[in-house]
Amino acid sequence: MKAILVCAGLVSGVFGSPLTTSRQTSAVSNTTLLDRLSFGAEDGPEIGKDTAHAFDDLLSQLDQIQSIKTVDSATSALAAIENILSEDNLSLVDIATKITAAGLVPPDILSLLNGYLDSSINSHNNKNPASSTKIYPSKATEDAPYSVPEAKLRAAIQIPDGFSFGRNGRIPVILIPGTAVPAGTTYQFSFGKLGGSIPVDPVWVNIPRTSLSDVQVNSEYVAYAINYISAISAGTSLAIMSWSQGGLNVQWALKYWPSTRKVVQDFIAISPDMHGTVVEPLVCPALAPLICVPALWQQGWDSDFVRTLRADGGDSAYVPTTTVYSTFDEIVQPMFGPNASAILGDVRGVGVKNVHLQTECAGKPAGGFYTHEGVLYNPLAWAVAIDAITHDGPADLARVDMENVCLQVLPQELGLSDLLGTEGLVLIAVAEALIYQPHVLKEPPIKKYALIQS
Repeated sequence: MKAILVCAGLVSGVFGSPLTTSRQTSAVSNTTLLDRLSFGAEDGPEIGKDTAHAFDDLLSQLDQIQSIKTVDSATSALAAIENILSEDNLSLVDIATKITAAGLVPPDILSLLNGYLDSSINSHNNKNPASSTKIYPSKATEDAPYSVPEAKLRAAIQIPDGFSFGRNGRIPVILIPGTAVPAGTTYQFSFGKLGGSIPVDPVWVNIPRTSLSDVQVNSEYVAYAINYISAISAGTSLAIMSWSQGGLNVQWALKYWPSTRKVVQDFIAISPDMHGTVVEPLVCPALAPLICVPALWQQGWDSDFVRTLRADGGDSAYVPTTTVYSTFDEIVQPMFGPNASAILGDVRGVGVKNVHLQTECAGKPAGGFYTHEGVLYNPLAWAVAIDAITHDGPADLARVDMENVCLQVLPQELGLSDLLGTEGLVLIAVAEALIYQPHVLKEPPIKKYALIQS
């Protein structure tokens, strides 16, 4: 059964014109978020009756967006999120519907998200100069081979105006996105603003197809970006930050492109699934045939990819590493106790700090109900990221004003609109996962270089 998702009556005052019909949408499926949601469910994979109703509900809520009262504070937003996720067995579509109905995606945020496909901050075709330092086809003999052409790897790197190329004491920080959401849109609501607090130059990697393809190939973009940004910044060391799958991308790159380790002074991973996830409704094969795509197969806790990454010391850090994670992660579990997916060991003695929000800020606002995406705007996550980047080694909570930070709901660098924009990313994730083709029946095979080394 196909979902009937055409909301031709969407308020024209919000977006200028109503949604197109499904036949019209098939011709313009790449233009907006709302077109993708409609096209993907109407003309995409076969979906069950329950999922069809869920999509009907989502588009119905979006159709009524102007009449929904927006939450008026970060505290009320977090309370609404907690109320939503107190229900069991919610799909990603259910979550998207409920956050919209709860006033967490106001019209201005939805309008901004709706244009993400045309946004210059998400470009895969950036005109970046060639590096004078040889980094392709390899920087060092022990590096794994690339399967992606260099021009494509380089074009995915977004370098904003004002980048100082390692001058003036500013540290390059590479931002790596998570699954199904482009980097530019993700980080415009969070760590893309890091340069306003400390002397850093954020850049980001727009991994094609929103990181839904083979995670091994996604990691090639990360490995290349690390050596490229260092090379064009006079060989300076840099920091790298990730969210969600981005943590796997970075860890894979550090493992199989050893040359990258020499130029990374800090790795900060937000909500990483270093050991995969056991949340069955969000990984394959439980998703089949709806949205089983390569990256979702690979992030199950028992996938070949995760087992290969963790083998031979891959479950320990290669560079000074800080991870930050929350018990209330709706995407990655477990995220508490000694088996938390985010945790990395330190067998190489490079320095690791695994920061569990609810342990470090127990009973205080910053240790409250922060979700998978919510850690991006958590005040302790910001504090430890800043501490790690501005000091040698990983974050050290002894240097953080924990009493003050734990009493905050948002870091001083962010506001309510950033929280709402970050929560709205779930709408993009639904659209991107649904429209991705082709769907696959199993995870991609492990690359030969990884089989040899592991």
